[in-house]
Amino acid sequence: SNGFFTVANNTIKENLKTWLSRVKMINDTIDILDGKVINIGIRFSVKSTQQENKYTALNEGIQAVKNQFNRKFEIGEPIYLTDVQTALQSVSSIADVKKVTIFNRVGGVYSDISFDVDVNKSADGRYVMIPEDQIFEIKYPNADIIGTVL
Repeated sequence: SNGFFTVANNTIKENLKTWLSRVKMINDTIDILDGKVINIGIRFSVKSTQQENKYTALNEGIQAVKNQFNRKFEIGEPIYLTDVQTALQSVSSIADVKKVTIFNRVGGVYSDISFDVDVNKSADGRYVMIPEDQIFEIKYPNADIIGTVL
């Protein structure tokens, strides 16, 4: 009801299984499994233009990243650090993007699933891969998107 991912209850799974059984092949089996939610945060460092206030650049940068990720991820969809960099570079008050990192948010109001971002980065470091039964979520963009201006 709050727009966050949650585990489906057994009634939903049984209803889905019943509906799918009408259209499946006789030899097909149906296994409905819960996806695992990986809560993440984004941290970035940027350099502002000389004529802009650092706080303006920071707020505009955070808003640009929020706008980039104002949708839900698909299960198994990687997150691209280049998307974050592109969003930040499009902000007129930001002169340069110094660093972008993705980090795992775990425990408390977040998922209990720990995820090692560094191990799951691509060889070139441009995106973070995720197993096909897991999904990324930026649960609280106001707290999970953190920026600094140099």
